[in-house]
Amino acid sequence: MQFPALRALTLAFFLIAWATIPLLADPPLPRGMLEPKNASEAWNLIRLAMKNVETLLVEKQLSEIPTQISYCSPGLRILPRITKDSDSSPKVEALALRAFTSVNAISSSAQRNNPVGAKNALTSLGDVLEKMAPYFDPKAVAADIFFCPTHPDFLSEESKTPCAICSMHLVPRRIPYSFVYMKPGAPTIDMTVTASAPLEAGKKVNVKVRLTKADKSPVLLADLMVMHGQPIHLLLEDPSLTDYHHQNPVPGKTPGEYEFSFTPKKTAPYRIWADLVPRSTGLQELPFTDLPSSGKAAPIEDTETRLTSSAGVYQFALTFNDGIHSPIVAGKARAMSITVTDPEGRPITRLEPVMNAFCHLVGFYDDYRKVVHLHPTGGEIGDQKLRGGPALGFMFFAPEAGFIRLYGHVQIDGKAILAPFNLNVEP
Repeated sequence: MQFPALRALTLAFFLIAWATIPLLADPPLPRGMLEPKNASEAWNLIRLAMKNVETLLVEKQLSEIPTQISYCSPGLRILPRITKDSDSSPKVEALALRAFTSVNAISSSAQRNNPVGAKNALTSLGDVLEKMAPYFDPKAVAADIFFCPTHPDFLSEESKTPCAICSMHLVPRRIPYSFVYMKPGAPTIDMTVTASAPLEAGKKVNVKVRLTKADKSPVLLADLMVMHGQPIHLLLEDPSLTDYHHQNPVPGKTPGEYEFSFTPKKTAPYRIWADLVPRSTGLQELPFTDLPSSGKAAPIEDTETRLTSSAGVYQFALTFNDGIHSPIVAGKARAMSITVTDPEGRPITRLEPVMNAFCHLVGFYDDYRKVVHLHPTGGEIGDQKLRGGPALGFMFFAPEAGFIRLYGHVQIDGKAILAPFNLNVEP
């Protein structure tokens, strides 16, 4: 059965979305995620997208709402074709048309920076869906969908069904609510560390990190998703925010234990954050703890905004692409680029992939607790032979006001280079 009115309204929505949605910072979602094959997958997709819009409204990230609400469209398109019986199809089509009207209203309100309008339209969408639900099996309406983290196009309504490709256990399907910034999830992993000696400037130290779950069982590599080529990213910084280190530890002899070594530049305690995504939740976590030292913590200095930096022989510059020299405001996404040049001012075009990206931006707030970690737009770099530069684009989002020491991490001719910047974020 064909639904020309529904097709027309769907096309109109996608034309609006195409013209207004900002460039995503992550690659597109897997096809299986956005091409529901049955009522269960369609309802699950709609429910996840609406939940994400609720989160974005709470966090005031309105610019990403059009992207999220567009994920309702594949489900709304298919539902009129898969009702309990053919007699119900015209009624479901009429309700789907009303649902698309609400979807458009949510998107339009968000683009006009009207959170009240978006919230009201989201409520209207929920009311329409409640009227549509009786035309489907209640189990399908409430179904959870599970997928394989390694092969995300493999879906199942049964959590205990192994992946048909790799036999891996499935996890609940989730859609990231933001492709710019996601608030770290509630911690489910605890981290403790031991060092071979108190930290002392210029002396190499061996560190063991132990990761445990809430039930005190060890966190294995199989329990973690791989992000940018690694399941565990460790971020180390001293209290003065002047000596950042990035480490990818290797498994130790004891399950749940991971090892690395580094040489601090300061005789001071260092804080270590573990950047992790458990397979059980699919949400990033950033547990942290401290490495002891006989020295004292130095205060943070040099807090004036600085968007240029020198590292080695190279020059780095941050530019906000809107061309407006307005203050950086908490909760407002800004398109930004980083440019790298040589001592003669010539653009560098041989940036090498480091952890599957041509650049990582890692920022530490002056409260010594919050961390931001950004990657260039366009997704991960799978081909290690590719080269990038001189300019790389980012979507910058600061969740809260405060001072941020931001490091640009690139690799040139096999050497890691860290360029520090200063950002002051206003409320």
